Amino acid sequence: MRVVKYIFLLLILAAIALTVYIATQSGKFDVQRTKVINASPTALFNYINDYKNWDDWGPWKEDDPTIRNSYTDRTQGTGASFSWTGKDGNGKMETIKTIGNDTIEQKIYFDHGDPSDVYWTFTPVKGGTKVTWGMKGEMGFMMKAFAILSGGSDRMLGPMFQKGLENIDNVLVKELKEYNIKINGLVKKAGTYYIKQSATCKIPELTGLMAPMFTNLKKFAQDNNISLNGSAFVIYNKYDKAANQVDFSVCLPVKEEIFTAQGSDIATGELIPYLALKTTLSGDYSHSKEAWDKTYAEITKNKWMEDPNGKYLEVYKVGPLQSRKPSEWITEIFIPITAKPKPAPTVTPNPKPVPPPPATAKETAE
Repeated sequence: MRVVKYIFLLLILAAIALTVYIATQSGKFDVQRTKVINASPTALFNYINDYKNWDDWGPWKEDDPTIRNSYTDRTQGTGASFSWTGKDGNGKMETIKTIGNDTIEQKIYFDHGDPSDVYWTFTPVKGGTKVTWGMKGEMGFMMKAFAILSGGSDRMLGPMFQKGLENIDNVLVKELKEYNIKINGLVKKAGTYYIKQSATCKIPELTGLMAPMFTNLKKFAQDNNISLNGSAFVIYNKYDKAANQVDFSVCLPVKEEIFTAQGSDIATGELIPYLALKTTLSGDYSHSKEAWDKTYAEITKNKWMEDPNGKYLEVYKVGPLQSRKPSEWITEIFIPITAKPKPAPTVTPNPKPVPPPPATAKETAE
């Protein structure tokens, strides 16, 4: 009986010693993994910046198939968030800030412990983009205990980050390879009323701004019971490569003309029908430059003239809201063209009168 008491006392002392050891260990950590992925920084940024895509590559489902994600109205860009429930607890992730197409800064919250900082960087390198995914912060007691039992925070978190990057490589690169560009030819672009929000920014910042602006427009339409009338589109008012600046408007077509309050950042407009060269891109937006280049090449080949009074458009027929697979996205490009003048009718000049042949003796006689 005395031996049992000694063993029990030793176990208590060991537990106390382990608790003291864990409590006295530094809780600070910074764990990251890096992988070069054969895709552009823009394509990777856009893919990872939308939480709905995390279902496709998240490594945690392999350890916990019961995990379930819940999304807010905003799933991409600053202010986006999602939460989850699983066998190991619940949590939440939110995007604090994005910087161009280079950086994403996030906060992750668990049921236990303080929130941690999650960060992504996208650096162009030979062969693609160097993607870094990491997390840093201060571990609470339970997380320190898990880390010690796992051999340290790096061994506990690092393999998950590495697996996630490999999944992104496998899923996204395959999707990016599937695309098609079709020159549809000259068409009459239909007119419509629309609501819009406009901005001017540096060209690399364009995609990061568009998503929250479309979210604001959709909320404005819902709050004011405005009926939409087709696919969202962007008007490029000015695209200055030399100055690295773009002036653009994100637009939602509406069924009838409406008026907004003076001073509102939401304005209205009317798209007047015009002649345009149309191109259809099936696939990820990262191929849009190639699609625009081919469209301009078609203009040059046919010696057409661009119409300064028309609108340069991208119409998003199928996008992330309809499909998480970039290979299924459909974008239509319209470049305004001046109507070709009708060719003048070909006039055959009157032939000179030909004198009749001299009469034969027989004809004269008759």
